[in-house]
Amino acid sequence: MLGLYIHLPFCRVHCAYCPFVVSTDDTMQDAYVEALVREITARGGGEEVDTIYFGGGTPSRTPPDHLARIVDAIRSRFIARDPEFTIEANPEDVTSDAIAFWKSLGVNRLSIGVQSFNDAELQPIGRIHGAQRAREAIREAINSGLRTSIDLILGLPNQTADSFRASLDEAIGSGVGHLSVYMLDLDEDTALKRRVESGIVALPSEEQIATLYVEMVDALHRAGFSQYEISNFARCGEESKHNLRYWRRQHYFGFGVGAHSFIGERRFANTRDLRRYIGGDFAPEFLEELTEIERRHESAFLQLRQSVGINCDDLLRLCGEEAVEWIENGVNNGWLRREGMRVAFTPEGFLVSSELISQLF
Repeated sequence: MLGLYIHLPFCRVHCAYCPFVVSTDDTMQDAYVEALVREITARGGGEEVDTIYFGGGTPSRTPPDHLARIVDAIRSRFIARDPEFTIEANPEDVTSDAIAFWKSLGVNRLSIGVQSFNDAELQPIGRIHGAQRAREAIREAINSGLRTSIDLILGLPNQTADSFRASLDEAIGSGVGHLSVYMLDLDEDTALKRRVESGIVALPSEEQIATLYVEMVDALHRAGFSQYEISNFARCGEESKHNLRYWRRQHYFGFGVGAHSFIGERRFANTRDLRRYIGGDFAPEFLEELTEIERRHESAFLQLRQSVGINCDDLLRLCGEEAVEWIENGVNNGWLRREGMRVAFTPEGFLVSSELISQLF
């Protein structure tokens, strides 16, 4: 079984924090979809797929006829029997008519980019919607019967402890089955990063973010949301199968500009240049064949990203004898928890997991 990721890069505005391949030039949409269909047709070979994910960008802005063409191309080149089919949407695009059309294509899961229920936090990051529109979109999605997920961001400009708690409480009470909470990441060059570095915008402190993250995990657990990955929480049975595919090292094709794929032990990615992609350049811009050591390290890293963690014997096999001391130190210092033969990060450990995992390698 494969997963399919389809990248639809067009947005009304380029959000200040976004590092992904996006474009605000709608005049390129027709040519882009033509190229996307060509790539799907060229690379598909009758494989079975059990997850499809339309991401972006803002896939909900893609015109219905374009979405239908893309889905037809997928069905002509892959075998998809009742897959989990997710489309990302911004609140301003979620209407009863849009949902009805998406469902007619086979979409059964909607991921809504809410980010915050506080207008003072949405404005500095360039979001078009307001909190009230987000509430309306969520109600439309849930009432339609679609499995519904929403995104929040921890660490936004103007965000306080109380305002984040209020957004979290509203998310919990909204009726959604899945919640992704991402800590604001300014590692790559973005408009927001430049504003922060110039002193125009201030962000909450790292200490406040860490405190709120640990508090959030506990609040979601008490509300019936299980944490299954660093940033992802779900009610029973509502986990994203497509996202789990990444963390379990299961295979997937990525189609579209900048899209990544993992097949066999090869990771490769398309060009990030939109015009080159539209021109038919589907050759990988990035390609690597993982070595045995890289496979072992990646397996350990991805398992430790998940709340179920990893079997201690497997960690020893993947990382060597140093894993014994690493586990002992982690349990003693409170950033690992051990349950039987498995070890996993605590919420405090998840906050610094990348640094801690690097100690194994």
